[in-house]
Amino acid sequence: MTALQGRDDREGSDALDQQLVQAFQRGNANALSDLYRRHGRRVESVARHVVGPTSELEDIVQDTFIEVQRALHKFRGESRFTTWLHRITVNVALQHVRKGRRKGWLRWLSLDPSELGMHGSTETSGRLEARDECRQLYDILGELGEKKYAVFTLFELEGMTLEEIAATLDVSVNTVKSRLFHARKEVFEAARARGVLPAHALQVIK
Repeated sequence: MTALQGRDDREGSDALDQQLVQAFQRGNANALSDLYRRHGRRVESVARHVVGPTSELEDIVQDTFIEVQRALHKFRGESRFTTWLHRITVNVALQHVRKGRRKGWLRWLSLDPSELGMHGSTETSGRLEARDECRQLYDILGELGEKKYAVFTLFELEGMTLEEIAATLDVSVNTVKSRLFHARKEVFEAARARGVLPAHALQVIK
């Protein structure tokens, strides 16, 4: 796909989003369902990388679209719909983190081989080691301030560009760069102190 084709596809997608938003604002409730089908998976991906492993991910996605439904009448298209949607997703996910609602970790980090679907002891050991590194990474991230936490997870885990993060968080690109620099320094120093290699830890949960 050429850059021109990619731009055309994005513009076409943005136009469809705008049509659905306007349809919802005119009273077509089905338009919200269409927006959910178009963007539900991306919302789930962003939320998963912000909050870490949790069995409550579906609740976070639902809460996000509840907020979308409440606010959609006020959307005027000053930014792309996806940028606006990601901003709501991050806010809802961060609320989840602030409340410390990570009950799903207990099940996700289960030590029961039958629940892991593993049969060989080597496989089980490797899987548990990966899970432990993932848990340690999110423990480290939990020590970051909220602003640095959001930038780090969106860039390193979700794979957003600096420009996309700036638009999502409604800050300048330079602010994103600064927060990311300091977040990386804190995370990598803490990871080294724990004996967790950052690059490997990031690969575990991508």
